[in-house]
Amino acid sequence: MAPHPACDTLVVEPTVHGGRLVFYRQAADAAYWDELWDAQPADYRRARAGHLPLHLRRAVRRHLRPGGRVLEAGCGPGQFSVAMAARGFAAEAVDWAPRTVERLRAAAPEIRVWQGDVRRLDVPDGWYDAVYSPGVCEHFEDGPQEVLRETLRVLRPGGIALVSTPCFSPLLRTLGRGGRVGRAGVGGAGSGGGPVWLPLPGAGAFYQYAFTPAELSTVLRAVGFEQVRAHPYGALATALEFTAAGRAVSARVPRPHLRPLEAALDLLGAAHLSGRACLWVARRPATPRVPRPAAVPVARPSTTRKDRSA
Repeated sequence: MAPHPACDTLVVEPTVHGGRLVFYRQAADAAYWDELWDAQPADYRRARAGHLPLHLRRAVRRHLRPGGRVLEAGCGPGQFSVAMAARGFAAEAVDWAPRTVERLRAAAPEIRVWQGDVRRLDVPDGWYDAVYSPGVCEHFEDGPQEVLRETLRVLRPGGIALVSTPCFSPLLRTLGRGGRVGRAGVGGAGSGGGPVWLPLPGAGAFYQYAFTPAELSTVLRAVGFEQVRAHPYGALATALEFTAAGRAVSARVPRPHLRPLEAALDLLGAAHLSGRACLWVARRPATPRVPRPAAVPVARPSTTRKDRSA
């Protein structure tokens, strides 16, 4: 997920699962990502030592075995791929932003990196043991299904998908209902930076969705995944980004200094109420699903007077 600029327009879009949050800013095309990552040089020192953020470290330890083939689909700077290679995995990475791809190739020549579309990957069916989608499927206005179906296709039977997107957390939903998400306090327009919560789309193009854990879990199951689990993370980030008090703290305290507090809150379970993002862990079924045969009506014995008297 990319950091947010000075202003987003946020809109709640009703769905069968109670609403998803829509961010309007600008189209997240390949040029957008190249410009974004050009402005944010990647530091690979920790990744080369195998470092992963807490939410990913726990998922990798629990579900993946070193030596497996892993794809980072929509890799951006690719720190995950670099860290996974350091941990003994056969790591590959794909992104559709050409300068970003070239930069990662130069930084990590041991990793296979190519330019491509995560909705149409040029690899055989069942090629990977795991696929990590790092804040990608939420950027398609038609919805995440096409990305997730392609993820399912390229996973081997029993393979694991790790899907991260912004989370429409209970705290964020409460802030929206109370009109407390805004650039200058209570739903107003000001000059302090931050999102604007409006009932209808304002200026800007579609940028991304934020999903509730239940909504994307349902989508993953509908696409064909099983054993779907949602793990919200980033408990402190919602307050820092979407409240006036949080923005005041983040303006005074460098974000790296707040990471231990955020990690502690996540370990204590606070992310289930206020997580800024969510990691879904889902498995491709080990065997193809076989549709249940249609029920065949069972012939009942006759109960006519003649039958009973026979």
